[in-house]
Amino acid sequence: MPSILKNHQFLRLWGNQILLQVAFNMSNFTALLIIADRTHSPFVQAQFYTALTIPAIIFGFIAGPVVDMVERKILMLITDALLAVLFLLYLFAGSNVLFFLVIAFLTSGVARFFIPAEAATIPLLVDKKILNHANSFFLFTLMGSILLGYSIAGPLIQLFGGLGTVGEKVPFIVASIFLVIGFILRLSLEKVEFRKPDLPAGTVIVKTMHLFMQTVDEVVSNKRVSLSLALLVFVELMMGLLSVVLLEYVRIYLGLPITSITYVLIGPLIVGLFLGVGFLGKVEESMGRRKSIFIALIILGFLLSVIGISPIIVSLFDQSFLIIRAVAVISAFFMGILVVLIAVQARTILQLNANETMHGRIFSFLDVMIAFVTPIPVLLTGFLADSVSVLTTLIFAGGMVIALTYFSHKFILSR
Repeated sequence: MPSILKNHQFLRLWGNQILLQVAFNMSNFTALLIIADRTHSPFVQAQFYTALTIPAIIFGFIAGPVVDMVERKILMLITDALLAVLFLLYLFAGSNVLFFLVIAFLTSGVARFFIPAEAATIPLLVDKKILNHANSFFLFTLMGSILLGYSIAGPLIQLFGGLGTVGEKVPFIVASIFLVIGFILRLSLEKVEFRKPDLPAGTVIVKTMHLFMQTVDEVVSNKRVSLSLALLVFVELMMGLLSVVLLEYVRIYLGLPITSITYVLIGPLIVGLFLGVGFLGKVEESMGRRKSIFIALIILGFLLSVIGISPIIVSLFDQSFLIIRAVAVISAFFMGILVVLIAVQARTILQLNANETMHGRIFSFLDVMIAFVTPIPVLLTGFLADSVSVLTTLIFAGGMVIALTYFSHKFILSR
């Protein structure tokens, strides 16, 4: 058994993270499915994703300083309770898209506090020798919970009648139950002592701005931190782009109901994610982090283009959906492995190289960066998919990933 699994404090924090993240993503995906079923518009779906990212701009500037200054156990308990209530409010949304957007905005606002609080607490609970293992577990959960939450939502909805019936309400109820269990786990977590940053004299606004500017200086001056943040932002951006495109891809080009995305794309992605964690150590030893991340990004862009171009090629020779489905399943599997190689290594580098007294602010700064970078590309992707085609959008996205990776890599090497 890995030594990290003998740390009871870590297990309590990790258990809560699993429940909270699965519940959060299950609720988000269910809401997205309902919106997609009502509107069949990637652009409207992109608005939902934007509602999830904008709160980072509003709350991200204060969330980091708050996390680094207050008792984290109490802060995390409050977030659990608030989210449990907000998930239940989805039950009353009906077909009102605006209501869905408002709740999404509020849940994301709460998330701005619990995500950096968890990330900043990890180094306080485990020995530095096994910090890489702890980071891998948490990042695996962070990524896997997206996939697991999506995987649970679809079958639950179908089991109780499907979209447009009581079945679409069940995931929200289950999510709230998960949060109650997580709240109990969080209560059993012992108080965690940590070093608080030095604060200047002045008002709360002055202190908050001082702490935020310290974080900006750390990001600008520490290249390992800035590059790791850029990679993690990229992963979040890709998740957002795919979330507003692939639902219609499944319906139109795979000939399946949109809830089937769980089986044909998300399931294989989960398997790839799991295997990727197992291969990560060997890949690091044989290639090194920089080379393995570069290769993973290039292959990821290629697979996006393959998913987009396969229906075009198959339609020239065969009208069957089977070949396109097979290509989608295989591509999703390998994309899961690639996401691990990119995101796990980036997070590990970030955790080990950021100033210890500002871990909460660094991860909150990551939220701010995601909020600034992702909404416009996601909205443009939804608009492009609506006005041109889903396939063109995927092919273009894959080409952009390859081009940006190549030129960015050349720039970094030249520096």
